[in-house]
Formats: sequence, C-alpha cells, structure tokens
Amino acid sequence: MSLLTKLYHRLSLPLLVTVGLAFAPASNGAVTSDRELFLKAEKLAKIGRFDRDSAEAKQLENYPLFPYLLYNQLSVHLDKATDADISEFTTRYPNFPLEALLRYRFTEQLGKRKAWDQFLTYYDTLNSPNDEMQCYYGLALFSKLRVQETVELAQKLWQAGESRPDECDPLFRILRSENGLTSEIALNRVLNALENSNFGLSGYALKFVKEDHHKRVADAARATYRSHYKALKLGSAYTTEERARIQRIGLSRAYRKSPYEALDLLIKLGDRFDLSDSKNIHWITKVGVRVAKELKSGDAKKLADLDPTFASSELTEWRIRLALMDQKWNHAADLINRLPKAVLNEDRWRYWHAILPGNQDRASILADLSNNRSFYGFLAANILGEPANLNHQSAPFDSQLQETLKSTPPYIRIQELLELDRYTVARSEWNSWTETMSLSERHNAAHLMQQLGWHQQGILAAAFDNLWNDMELRFPVVYQEWFKEYSARRKIDPIWSHAIARQESALFPWARSSAGARGLMQLMPRTAKRTAKSINARYLQADRLYEPEYNILLGTAYLGQMYKQFKGNRAHATAAYNAGPHRVNSWLKNRKDLPLDVWIEIIPFDETRTYVQNVLSFAVIYSIQQGNEQALLTGEEKKGLKLASR
Repeated sequence: MSLLTKLYHRLSLPLLVTVGLAFAPASNGAVTSDRELFLKAEKLAKIGRFDRDSAEAKQLENYPLFPYLLYNQLSVHLDKATDADISEFTTRYPNFPLEALLRYRFTEQLGKRKAWDQFLTYYDTLNSPNDEMQCYYGLALFSKLRVQETVELAQKLWQAGESRPDECDPLFRILRSENGLTSEIALNRVLNALENSNFGLSGYALKFVKEDHHKRVADAARATYRSHYKALKLGSAYTTEERARIQRIGLSRAYRKSPYEALDLLIKLGDRFDLSDSKNIHWITKVGVRVAKELKSGDAKKLADLDPTFASSELTEWRIRLALMDQKWNHAADLINRLPKAVLNEDRWRYWHAILPGNQDRASILADLSNNRSFYGFLAANILGEPANLNHQSAPFDSQLQETLKSTPPYIRIQELLELDRYTVARSEWNSWTETMSLSERHNAAHLMQQLGWHQQGILAAAFDNLWNDMELRFPVVYQEWFKEYSARRKIDPIWSHAIARQESALFPWARSSAGARGLMQLMPRTAKRTAKSINARYLQADRLYEPEYNILLGTAYLGQMYKQFKGNRAHATAAYNAGPHRVNSWLKNRKDLPLDVWIEIIPFDETRTYVQNVLSFAVIYSIQQGNEQALLTGEEKKGLKLASR
C-alpha cells in the first residue's frame, strides 16, 4: 500500500476525534457546504491530519479543489514518500499545476537521501533546477562513475561570484580531489566575485590562483576594485578580455559612488574602452542614460564625448531628449537622423521627426501616424483635428469551444478558486491549463476569464499573445457607476479616472504593489488615510482599500486634488499621481514654458513617462468605447503644443 493510499485512511484514534470535531455539522442541522468543508479539511491537510475515510471528506471527492487537499497532505509527509506515491498522484491528476512542484520537492528529498538511481530519473524531468539541485546531480553522476561530467558541472558551479549552498561542499571536495580546480577557474571566480561586489569571496578564490599571470590579473582587478581610477593604468600585459573585465570592475565601483564618477572614468578611458564589446556598450548606455536623466543642459557635451560614434541607440534617444529640453530643434533633428532605422521607424521618433521645424513631409507623416493606436498616433490625430483610430477587431468567438473549455477540470478549479479569492493559485492553474493551447483556444479562454470577472487575467492574456486589437478584452468597462459618481464629486473626468485604474491595477481589486499600494487605483495606506481625512470619509483599516467602491471613492478624491494642484493639466496631474507631486514640481521647475509634448517626453522616470502616455491614451480608448469620443488632449492642454501649432 503506497503512502498516498495510507494517508487516505484513519491515522489514529486522537485524530478521529480531531477530524470529527473539525467536520461537525453546522448548528440547527444545516448541511455544511462543500466550500466550507474544504476550508476546514484544508487546515487539517496542511498539518498532515486529513482523514480520507470520514463521511464529510468523502463528500468532497467531487469538489473541484479536492486535489489540493491530497497535495497538502502528501507534502507534509514528503520525507517518507515513495516513487509510487508521486506516480499515483500524477496519474490521478494529470496537468495539475502543483504536480511539477511536488515532483521537484520529491527530487530534492531523493538528493538528501542519496537515492541516486531514482534521483537521476526524476532530475531529467525538472525545469530550471536550482544550484542545490545541480549539486545533488553532480554527486549522482559521480556515483555512476561519470567523473568527467561531474568535474565539468562542479567547475561551472564553483566559479559563481556568490557563495554556494552547503549541499555543494561534497561536490567541490570531489572537484579538488580530481584536480579540477585549476588556476584559470580560480581566476574566473575572483573576477566574478568582484563583478558581483563580493570582495571577500574574491580573496577566498585568490587562494587557488597559482599561475603568475593569473595572479597579476587577479591583483590588478582587486586593486581596481578598491580604487577605480587604476583602470586607467593597466599595461599591455593583459588580454583584451582581461583588460575589459578589469575596466568594468572599476566602472561598477565608480558608478556605485556616482554616475558622474563613472562618466568621468569612461571619458578618460576613451578609445581604450572597446565599443566592439557588447558588454561595454551596455556600460556606456547605463552610465550615459543615468546622467542624462539628471536633465542638466551642461551634460549634453559630455554625453557626446562619451559616445561620439552613436554606438548606443538608447543613449542617442536621451541626447535627443536633452536637445528637446534645451529647445535646440535643429540639433534634435540631426540626432534623430542618427538613430538606427528600426528605432527611427517607431511612432515616437516619427512624431518628433515630423513635428520639428524644417521637415517638409510633416503633414504626410502626421497623417500616416494618426492611423496608429498609440500615444503618438492619437497625438498626431489631435493635432490634425482628426478622430483617433481604435483599430478594434472583434474576437472570433467559438461558442462550442468555449463550452468545451468550461467543462475542463482546470476551468472548474479556476472558477472555484476565484470564489475563494485565491487569485495567485488561480493564475498557476491558468498558466498550466493554457500552456499547450492553441492561440484560438487561449483567446477564447481569456474571454471566459473576463466573463468570470477576472478582468486582469484577460488583459494579461491579451498582452502575452499580442492580441492588441481586441479592445473588449484589453479595456473592459467595469465599475462605471462608481467612477461616474465619485469623479463627479471631484469635478474630474470619470473616463480619466477609469484609465488611471486600468493602468494602475489592470482593474484587479486585490492588486498590491511591492511598495504596499492597494486596490484598483493603487493607493498607499498613508495617502488613503490623509485623503479620507480631507474629504471627511471614514478610514478604519488599510484592507478596506481592496473594496472597489471605497478605493474609487478615495482614489478619485486624490486624483482630484492633483488635478486642482496642477491647474487642470491632466498630464502633470497624472504624473503626480504616479510619482508624487513633489517630483512633478521639480520637473516643472524652470521648465513650465516647455511645449507639453516635450515636457512629457523628457520625464526622467521611464515608468512615469510611459504611465502618463498610457493613461492619456487609455482615456481616448475608453471614450470611444463609450460613444463619447474625445481627443488625447483637451483644448486647454493642446495650447501647450507650441511646436505643433506653428
């Protein structure tokens, strides 16, 4: 009898009492619902005390989430599980999303048990084994006398620029005993450690560097780590790759002090910093863009010195932005012509290429651009006084296919998980379910999620499969009454508020950011509390922000405050909603007279620039959907397009 089967049976008399109490019928003789029974059984399964033989448990056998009970029960006893247990579960529940995790954890147990034959069988089925698992794999290979493979794997793992798991120690002892820890490999770990800002580990690896040349390289790299300007004094005793790595170690240290320190070092390195190396292109981009985002006019010359051959297109884009900021229109136009063709053909640079003075093809470029559904396409249409083009394509629904999809176990489990507000687990179900689907099947499945009210998943699915023209899936119209009611109170456009929520949370009420922002309009608890006080609304706890109506009440109030503070300019207010009013004030300082499209273009936070452009564009889309078409910019905002009005 397998462990899984044994776990189905009664475990002990005390357990029977516990289970009996846990599944006690509701008062007044009411029958406890399957969902309530599941929640009680789940608590027992998570401590390994789920009794499969109880009458109440048998009632759950056809409940959609029953496999989760068995998974939790088996997970608790995984240290005693056998191959038969895992196979039995997989056979019972094929395509269950946690099956892969169960198999992974079981393989880890086999490694701890040193059951190498079974381990090798399971290891080949794993996706992305971690370092610990790879070390077990190396030991399994060695047990089969596959010494060369063991050494090669151990060399790869040992060279990492960070500490290795304790489970790898036996493998590394084999590496040394087989003379696989060479001076070259040790040098590589020294450099990897320094590149990872781990000076202590580089000292440990240095002990294994034996050859004189390797010692010179290691010493030079460690010296440059301590004093980055030593990268300027490297002699000719190094290979091209060695010199480049030491230079980048110095750059990394300089950058940690200040982007300007790194910029100075790069300019002084000059031609010695080989731009035929893609890793070096990455560094001039990283340093140059970071400096450009300080929005200082005097930096334009330094950035030109940094990249005189326009090797970095991203840096060239930021040099264009600085030229726009300084209103050096001819210089901006010259820089645009330096962009690679693929970048030059993007809507962003087609717009600026057309709008800058001196372009005889302005009208035709804007007319062509106005056909596109993008911020710059909508802006071009706005300038020309033409309606925005939505390019919507209705989804090719297949009612028979949808009914088939709705009858599958994954869909039924997702439906029940949503009832329990378990969206993270539901997303795992979605990923597993749709992995082998055709595009048409995934498209229909995405609309089924929308029908269940899980709008966020429909939006994410559309993005994943590039279903850009399905506006109904990408821009669902929900919570409309609340957006209208509470926006009206603050005298702001409800479509704008709706667009903010669409950008902030993809209309997911339970959204929570890493910073702690919550709900549809992603309010920070402190901001919500302050806003509630300002409008005399009751604020008891942060979790109320997950309630759609309450979130919209406070979100529209805060948005209205930003709208008022920035004198009715939605671009400025939108930026403030995302990045904070203090930052927007700093970006407006000495730049209030810039054309509005230029001001948006030079927002130094990539996230905020995209945010503003998306929100304004989403408002256009929602207005068309609701039969109330509006231009990208209001009449007052459009007055700020000084270049466009020439």
